[in-house]
Amino acid sequence: MKKCIVIVGITSTGFNYVDDVKARGYQPVVLESEYVFPGTDEDRAPFLATRELTMKRLPKDIPMIEDSPDYNVLLERVRAYDPILVIPGQEFSVELATHLADDLGLPGNPWSMIGKMTRKNEMQQALAEHGVRSIRGRIVRSEADAEAFYRELDTTHIVIKRARGACTQGLHFCEGLDEALEAVRTELALSASADSVGDILMQERIIGTEYIVNTVSRKGRHRFVSMWKYDKVPVNGSNVYNYMQVVTRLEVGHSSIINYAYDVLDAIGIQWGPVHGEYMVDEKGPVLIEINCRPMGGAMNRHYVDKLFGQHETDSILDAYLDPVKFEQDSRKPYRPLRMGIGKFFILPKDVNIESAPVLQLVRQLRSFYDASFERIGREDLLNRTRDLETAGGYVYLVHDDEQVVMDDCALLHQVEMQYPQLLFNELQPVSEASLVARQPLEQMLQDIDCCGTTLVFSDSGESSDRAVVLNGSQLPDAYDAYEQGLLDISRYESFGDIESLVQQIFMFLSKLKFGAHVYIPASTYCHLPYGINGMEILLQVVGLRIEAPLAKQNRMMIASKR
Repeated sequence: MKKCIVIVGITSTGFNYVDDVKARGYQPVVLESEYVFPGTDEDRAPFLATRELTMKRLPKDIPMIEDSPDYNVLLERVRAYDPILVIPGQEFSVELATHLADDLGLPGNPWSMIGKMTRKNEMQQALAEHGVRSIRGRIVRSEADAEAFYRELDTTHIVIKRARGACTQGLHFCEGLDEALEAVRTELALSASADSVGDILMQERIIGTEYIVNTVSRKGRHRFVSMWKYDKVPVNGSNVYNYMQVVTRLEVGHSSIINYAYDVLDAIGIQWGPVHGEYMVDEKGPVLIEINCRPMGGAMNRHYVDKLFGQHETDSILDAYLDPVKFEQDSRKPYRPLRMGIGKFFILPKDVNIESAPVLQLVRQLRSFYDASFERIGREDLLNRTRDLETAGGYVYLVHDDEQVVMDDCALLHQVEMQYPQLLFNELQPVSEASLVARQPLEQMLQDIDCCGTTLVFSDSGESSDRAVVLNGSQLPDAYDAYEQGLLDISRYESFGDIESLVQQIFMFLSKLKFGAHVYIPASTYCHLPYGINGMEILLQVVGLRIEAPLAKQNRMMIASKR
């Protein structure tokens, strides 16, 4: 029988371990425990939903260890497989995987240091004890504790967070004492009602630029793997994540961040495995926000990460445990990412009663599109406005050989989500009578555009013409794919009942036009779209069409070219 490696939790990027373990000739064994998720029922719900979807992707020939709330029962079930490694695949599994590995005498960090590995207050305390820059903070158990520590900190910039929690669970950015006390009051109430919420940590807030540094360690020797940088924007009263981008070149200040990250690992006592570290850089330099002793999250598949870095993190982690020669060789390689990559988090400026999701079609037209996830769509009818990572509308991963293409696509998505959000997450809203434009007969429109050459008309009118090929939505898939010009003639109210499906058909129509073709869009079509002519221009821009100047006295006909 093949030697086994037990993966504890695969609901995020840790899923990549399954293929990586098999590729090395070992048998992956998965342990998924529902008892590791902290927080309230509301906190746990999205993670449990994600886990359910992930388990459907797991090949049926992968052994699963039966779950149990009794640690000793789990220990014996894991021991029965005689594993050579027990490793965590996601944030909530770090404690369980570390405990199991330690009790089984396998390579890993000692169970005795689990507090420094997982609790944000103990991380900072470890740094302070080793003379490494840390953030001032204290566990508060009452509003009186919070007020006393607020006076001691002597700053109005405060963070309230849970000492143990993933992503942005229970995170509050506060300005002044009143906001801090309100946040403490909220979290203490949750803590009283749910034992798994745990301690409440109050810290000074460090304002700067946030970086990710991913490392992997073997016997206390650390290897730098990758660096990312966050972009945040002020929305709904807080700074929310806009995107994270690969740092493709190390520049001024980056060496200091990496060296500081090594100091953090030593201060905490990391001997084995991955650390996904988050660091804030201000005028004083880098300081730790928190470490997570597992692969970087975001459910990035290995093929995407390979396109970015020429390696992927879970494979590099296995090198640290199983291939010391390759680990040492890779430690000495220069940092040379292959491509720019961005993970874009979708921001919802306000609550949305979602009727359709054009975003599902729109993102796939971007030149740098790689993958996307919108797990809240279909699971929640009401998408609450974005306040943190858990309330993002979804995310999309971008990559391209040309760095500027990635940045432009990301900027376009941010423009749309903030100024034209109904083009992404759509609520069915009636069009005002004042904005409607009467449709002209098809022959008149063809005459206006000076129809010549091969012309494709996408129409819901039921009209036909000897001068052009006129198709409805059901006929588009089989259409010829190199027309010299196109006319978009959709004007019936019912055609706009499902914006996502219509957007999909519009993109298909545009794909049937050859390079150099012109496309014409009358006001009787774009008046029905969210945001009218601006909404149509966004759709054209997404697929790379060039908007041309409208002609005078042509009934506000839009013109674009495929150039």
